[in-house]
Amino acid sequence: MRLLCFFIAFCWFSTATAADFQAERKKVEADPDTAINQLSTLAAPTAEQWLLLSHGYMKLHNKDGALSAVDKALDLGLKPALQIEALQHKALVYGIMFRDSKTAIAVLQQAEKALQTYHEDDKPALQTSIYESFAQGYNQRGDITAALKYAELSVAIATEHKLPKAELQSRLIAGRLALQQNNFSMAQQHLSRALELAQQSADQASLGSIHLRLGMAYDKLELHQLAADHLHQAEQFLQMPDRRNQLVTVLLTQMDVWLAAGDLTRAEAAQQKARDLLEQLKDPYLTAQLSFSEAQLSLARHQPEAAEQQLLKAAQLFQQLGNRSMQHETSITLTEVALQQQQLEKARAYLPADLKVDTLPVFLQHKYWDVLSRIHANSGQWQAAYQTALSAYQARFELQAAQQQQRLDQLTKGLKQQQQMASLSAQNTVQQYWLWSLLAALIVSWLGLLFYAIHRRRKPKTAPAGQVWVKSWTAFSRQLRKDQQHDPSVCLVAVQLQQISEFKLAAGEHQLRQAMRTLLEQLACAQLLDSTVHTDVLWLSVSQPDAAWQQRLWQGLSTIQQQLPGQPAFRIWQGQLTALLGHDWQEQDINGLRELVWYSWQQQPAKAGELLHFELTASQQVPCSWQAENVRQDINNALALGLLNLRCQPLEQQSV
Repeated sequence: MRLLCFFIAFCWFSTATAADFQAERKKVEADPDTAINQLSTLAAPTAEQWLLLSHGYMKLHNKDGALSAVDKALDLGLKPALQIEALQHKALVYGIMFRDSKTAIAVLQQAEKALQTYHEDDKPALQTSIYESFAQGYNQRGDITAALKYAELSVAIATEHKLPKAELQSRLIAGRLALQQNNFSMAQQHLSRALELAQQSADQASLGSIHLRLGMAYDKLELHQLAADHLHQAEQFLQMPDRRNQLVTVLLTQMDVWLAAGDLTRAEAAQQKARDLLEQLKDPYLTAQLSFSEAQLSLARHQPEAAEQQLLKAAQLFQQLGNRSMQHETSITLTEVALQQQQLEKARAYLPADLKVDTLPVFLQHKYWDVLSRIHANSGQWQAAYQTALSAYQARFELQAAQQQQRLDQLTKGLKQQQQMASLSAQNTVQQYWLWSLLAALIVSWLGLLFYAIHRRRKPKTAPAGQVWVKSWTAFSRQLRKDQQHDPSVCLVAVQLQQISEFKLAAGEHQLRQAMRTLLEQLACAQLLDSTVHTDVLWLSVSQPDAAWQQRLWQGLSTIQQQLPGQPAFRIWQGQLTALLGHDWQEQDINGLRELVWYSWQQQPAKAGELLHFELTASQQVPCSWQAENVRQDINNALALGLLNLRCQPLEQQSV
């Protein structure tokens, strides 16, 4: 009998190492009991089979089994894609089952590092999934800023590579994070798109998640009946075993809504349902949330002593989980409870003394300054009470102003859309009138432009002496944009003599100008589309810069290097425009790209007489916000996340 079970298990899981691993995983998750029983009969499971076993244990909420199995899978060694997936799965085991977000984030960082050397077709799908997990982990720790950064990265990659399932999950977490910061316009943007994707795929669980977040939004806007309606729908959609954690969140939100509406009976009913579910789940984070909500219920019943004990329990759990945001909110609420009981010293003790108030969400800043003002007032410190009351008023004003601004933005957006529709309708009549009269002229113009473009591409571009010094950077940028629209392979190449200021002081500028003209003459070919000099840098627009072009560049630079006194070092930078700027970029974006050039050269100086070549590649289009004021910080982040890769080595070695 044991041999028969072994044979069945072997047949079922013999394909686990093949490309259909995901299909095998779905089979395990559909029937985890059978899968675990059959996998357990194997004498020496493979790494892939251990990973399947871990998925089965996680489905059955066996956290120790899930962690042990995934560790054995990683120890035995997996193929690169499965290794990255296994690391992410291990992070989810820590984050979801153990509620150890600190370790989960550390494991995700290992997966992110492994992604840097992985270049298969499924890399974008792995990236967006891992960044979404990062967002969940940082949110669990209360670091909303880091969570938002990863959520937006996940959304961007999923959208660019048309990954609807990944985009749906990314927008759900991004929408939730926006709600936590009371950014309703951003939340509406993400949740509207998520709803569209969920309806297309008939994803019941995701529809439940969207209704939950809409309920949270209406709760914050104090529209209690609308909030209750969405939460009721969320409860109906999430009636499934593997969504019990999320169902508890729905019930806790219902509890908050009914408390705000003053309906204690319904709040108590939601509390009891949540408590019954948590007795099965034993989830510390949700238990802390329940204790916090129960404290609000006790306060509504005028039972401050019970509320204080429930808040202390919640504070202890949040501290163990490392959730700083909820720790601060619980401490401030404890301070309010102590003030209600006229316990001034206890209120001072509960309020964190070393709190960085500016880092808190605005609504929490208001609560902090409000309780501190009341502490000062009860102590007779009227000047301090006045100053902190002003800070509380300012925070409240900022909160209301932000909400009004978001509403105004929505109205403005709607008005612009109406104006655009009216304008298009009016223009349509005029366009019909001119259409036939312009058609012949357009055809002639198009043929003329086509002939010119073909002639221009075929004709080697030999720059007349002095032409490169006359052309402006703006003209070069515009031509660069036109060339890239016709040829996506266009690269921007930048060449500069290292320590150019010192060279011009010692040898003068005339020799350098002549050397650059000589270089352009040697580089003249169909691949060189355009050139200019700006900020002491020679900028080149090059089509398909292959090994032959690189050899030509190396030989040209070597020649002029021999002619210049001291044989100075040169730095060369190269990057493909489509990868860095996308297909439709503005002229201002190229100015941000120049910052990337100077940043790259700053990373490593060239040795004397060296031709040092810097090459930038991007793992996703438009890895930076090129028009941002802090574009250098954006570049740093993109390099750290692997969205940008910088390679640097002497050009002579590359040309061999």
